[in-house]
Amino acid sequence: MSSVLSTIEQVPLARRETVSTLASWGVDQETAFTASLIVTELVTNVAEHAASESPTATVMLAADARWLTVAVHDTHPRLPRALATSHDDGGRGLRMVMLLTEEAGGQHTVEPTTSGGKHIVVHLPRPSRA
Repeated sequence: MSSVLSTIEQVPLARRETVSTLASWGVDQETAFTASLIVTELVTNVAEHAASESPTATVMLAADARWLTVAVHDTHPRLPRALATSHDDGGRGLRMVMLLTEEAGGQHTVEPTTSGGKHIVVHLPRPSRA
């Protein structure tokens, strides 16, 4: 778990730390790449839409033999919504996260927290080792 400032300048740091951590855990490159894109989008969303009430974002990673879990937490109370169509305004980042997750065969949730913020949690399947 690591916290980053809710600024656009911190997005590359969050991505690099994700890549480094997942490499040290032996996560396959394709899953690690997808996870790093998801972290990039979610931290960018915090910086662009929630920084006024959430000066930091927390990135959490967890893995077991079957699943990689990526979660980003912020303290802004508004829950994001993904755009319904490609022509809607806003919601593109979350839509990209949803599409990446679905393409990988995973699942995602947007969960309010008891403290008034939110978690966006993504579970990505890990390929079985032959």
